[in-house]
Amino acid sequence: MTRTHLNHDHLPRMAGLVALLGFFLSAVAWAAPEAIGTLTEAQGRVEINGVPAPAGADLRLGMRVVTGSDGRAVLKFLDGQTVNLHPGSVFWIKDYRYAKGKPQDNRSSVELLKGGMRFISGSMSKESPEAIRIDTPVATIGIRGTEFTAVLGSLCLLVHNGAVAVTAASQTLVADAGQIVFVADAGTPPRRVPAPELRAPCAPSREAGSAAPPAAIIAGCACRSLLSVAATGAGATSSATAATAATTAGGIPNAATAAAAAVIGGVLIHQANQDEPNASP
Repeated sequence: MTRTHLNHDHLPRMAGLVALLGFFLSAVAWAAPEAIGTLTEAQGRVEINGVPAPAGADLRLGMRVVTGSDGRAVLKFLDGQTVNLHPGSVFWIKDYRYAKGKPQDNRSSVELLKGGMRFISGSMSKESPEAIRIDTPVATIGIRGTEFTAVLGSLCLLVHNGAVAVTAASQTLVADAGQIVFVADAGTPPRRVPAPELRAPCAPSREAGSAAPPAAIIAGCACRSLLSVAATGAGATSSATAATAATTAGGIPNAATAAAAAVIGGVLIHQANQDEPNASP
């Protein structure tokens, strides 16, 4: 019988290899951040970091979720915070940590770069609402235990429940349930859009050399258009058309876009009227 002898000179080398392997495995584990949520629903084209993502995929720090013109996605985080992404959206998870029972350690920083979303706050908003920050290209949104819809082009934001603080151009406006906020661009302060502005008809397209329509008409018409796109599930092209019309010098959405806005115009006016009980329907 052949007996194998272990060369004791090899023991230090083997120990070194084992230590190196352990270091490598721990480095891999460290490099892959733990899941902070789940893509609970995915319809149409939905991608995470450029790769098609099915429902059930994990959400991690640094991920960008993109929905195509036919795509919708529902993201649910560890504290129950939920984001419903509209078609044609780009959403970036910049930072997130939920430490139940340790509110001082909580933080949530996300950015809606394009498109629209419906945001529903979770447990973190009750424990440490100041830890939640939602950025957009034109404004920053803070929450107070909240549910809202936000659509980009300019920014139109409809508060469903709770309260929302919208900051742009170094000014902050707090909106309550039923109120709508409009931010034309990053250099313009936020403003509420009251029911009379939502009821006002959109102005015809601006003729060359003519005076620009009042800001109230631009805001009311733009919000009706953008929020109606969100409600009816139209694609990114429609949203971009409404946004461009709202933010160019005096541009107003055309008749087709204005007609689409009428789909939910009554709903928006009803919600805005909650803050104006004596306003006519």
